[in-house]
Amino acid sequence: MTTILEQEIIHHDDLIEQIFVEYDKADKEKYVSLFLSSLSTKNMNWRSGLSVFAILQTFPNHKFKLVENQKPSRISPCDFCSSYEQIEIDTELVEESFEEIGGLTGFDLLDYFYYLNKTNELTPIKPKEEDFEIFSKILEILANADEEETVKKSIQTKISKIKGFKSDSEQRQALIETLGYCSILETEEHKGLLHQYTNLAVAPTKTHSSDWNYPVDWWLGKNGVNMEALKFWFGGYPELAKHWT
Repeated sequence: MTTILEQEIIHHDDLIEQIFVEYDKADKEKYVSLFLSSLSTKNMNWRSGLSVFAILQTFPNHKFKLVENQKPSRISPCDFCSSYEQIEIDTELVEESFEEIGGLTGFDLLDYFYYLNKTNELTPIKPKEEDFEIFSKILEILANADEEETVKKSIQTKISKIKGFKSDSEQRQALIETLGYCSILETEEHKGLLHQYTNLAVAPTKTHSSDWNYPVDWWLGKNGVNMEALKFWFGGYPELAKHWT
């Protein structure tokens, strides 16, 4: 039997169905523990899955719907997710992002399926003391940011200096953006995906030239860390409780 990733083309509705098959298999505790365990080991494939699992919290299980006033064609986008009706299965760039960046670089249905499928295949890993220390320092940097400070420059630089946390700028950006999808970093107007859906493929950007994803593109230090969301994701770890108590 040919698997999804061995096909050349798949229909939008069939891929949506398979995404939710994988999502139903996904275990929140496993995804969170893999994310944390990646911090000291730099296993990017452990880190990647949480980004998609967070998005799927409110992602609609839907059929292809043509954008209003669009003429049907091979490249007509879906009104819900902006993917095409017929999707080419080409995983080269998706695999590279999953293995080397630790987060999403695109918002295609194929990305969502691949990340969930590959993370579901991973063996659960327990975080180490070093992982909690690194994540605590990241949270402290974010919580103590100046009111007009953004994640794009000085905060990234501070995070890059955390002892034991080896990363490049693209990996740090993907990690911070994952915290945005988790609603840990959001603004009053620009929410993460924990409680409301936003089509990230067409989400608003702060500037035309911005290369940061929604919602952290809009985040400033004055917006702080959403403690409710932080506890939702990481509340199973007493080592991190000081950040929301």
